[in-house]
Amino acid sequence: MKKRKSYGSCLIALSLMIALTACNPKSTDTKAADTANKSSAKTDVSAAVTWAETNGLNKTETVDELYSKAKQEGKVVVYSQSSRIKDVKATFEAKYPGIKVEAFNMSTNDIVEKVIREQTAGIYNADVIFVKDASGAVTTELTTKKLVHKYIPKDLSEKMVEPYKSNSSGLVPYFSLRAIFYNTDVYKTSPVTNWWDLTMPEWKGKVLMNDPIDSADMMDLFLAMIQHSDEMKQAYKEKFGKDIVLEGTENASYEFIKRFLKNDPVLMKSSDEVVEAVGVSTQGKPPIGIGASSKLRDVIEKKLSIAATYDVLPKISVVGPSYLYVADKAPNVNAAKLMIRYMAGETDGKSDGFKPFNVMGSWSTRTDNGRTDQPSIDKLKVWNYDSDYFYKNFVKFREFWLKMQ
Repeated sequence: MKKRKSYGSCLIALSLMIALTACNPKSTDTKAADTANKSSAKTDVSAAVTWAETNGLNKTETVDELYSKAKQEGKVVVYSQSSRIKDVKATFEAKYPGIKVEAFNMSTNDIVEKVIREQTAGIYNADVIFVKDASGAVTTELTTKKLVHKYIPKDLSEKMVEPYKSNSSGLVPYFSLRAIFYNTDVYKTSPVTNWWDLTMPEWKGKVLMNDPIDSADMMDLFLAMIQHSDEMKQAYKEKFGKDIVLEGTENASYEFIKRFLKNDPVLMKSSDEVVEAVGVSTQGKPPIGIGASSKLRDVIEKKLSIAATYDVLPKISVVGPSYLYVADKAPNVNAAKLMIRYMAGETDGKSDGFKPFNVMGSWSTRTDNGRTDQPSIDKLKVWNYDSDYFYKNFVKFREFWLKMQ
């Protein structure tokens, strides 16, 4: 395996461990002290639930009602996993004069750590939390413990598809994928139709991707493969015409990862670097890349000759939902609700707050504002996101990945 770039001072698991260790130190005194800590945690969760109910997070209010209250608060603080929050800030402040947007662009992992540290110290700075789940860390460490709250007004949810309509921990305005990119100047159709293709000699040293140790989205893709190892086993048989023989691994997915790493994938800093390297049209024999599907938005602007394949066995990828939450004890809770409505498209689905995210390679979870120039949600062959499985298994995968290097 080749590592093109060195980056990221904190591993996903390491920084999470630091956060949890710092925020939940174990008592060395007595069993009674441990019991007291657990009791206190239950009380905090109960108080958080009461705060959410008191502040109407289970209600549907009109925009005019929220704006009137939000103007009295004067600002809204957003912790965002997307740099596109700067576009939201500009249009929101123009639409709602009197409310200033303080937007902080960070990785989801950094947001998780920051929220835990701040709230443990009794600091309630954030209003809106905009994140992906990061191998289940958000669900396990933030939503379950009520450090963030679900807010899905009925007039928005009734426009959404399942499971985002009624079975989601937070409001999901859209999701993206980790997709396989190829150069359209050289390949008229995708040269990869089965994940096992990437273990073949012709792709040795020619697959570009982010290191899953530093990229939660990339790690989630491999975790989804591991969870569905029976499907990877069948995909092997369809590729090679025979049953797989494991070589010291526990299932077909770990075997795939082992053989894939032996084929020297090139680890790069970001999806931007991946798609740019794949899409430079002057290349004679370009590599392929695995990156964020939403980077397809750069095709025209950067004049890249790239496309993403949506026909890969056994599945294209795992969905990567982006969640909007109200932070616990948000000091500007009405402005937070107004912002979430705005970023989710508002009642008619047409608000400028959703436009920065309604790009090629992202899929709206609503029935009224999705794109028509890419496969529809019901046509995508993808794995569902299982935050509980991912959280319980990411350490095991990480250790395997590091061992194979």
